[in-house]
Amino acid sequence: MRNYPVKKGFKTDTETISSKIEKYNKSMEINGNTIVFSLPGIPKVKIECGRKTLDVETETDLSYSDPASSLKTYNNLITELTGFDAKERKKRMSKVD
Repeated sequence: MRNYPVKKGFKTDTETISSKIEKYNKSMEINGNTIVFSLPGIPKVKIECGRKTLDVETETDLSYSDPASSLKTYNNLITELTGFDAKERKKRMSKVD
């Protein structure tokens, strides 16, 4: 499970997060503060909402033909949800270590 910090002013409630996910996948399961859905090449994405960070757990399809595109889609989604792009997330993670 990965823990992503969220930019100040970005909402992490289930309703806001699910509305942003709809661009990527219309069908999702919402159970309390947890949203479960899939992306191409990633059969299961589980996001726990409602805190100052987003906890994201994924399952990867190793047989998927285009892993680069699934990674790009995933990174775009996380950027939209947190407000931090991949470079900023990496920078923040290296500060923690």
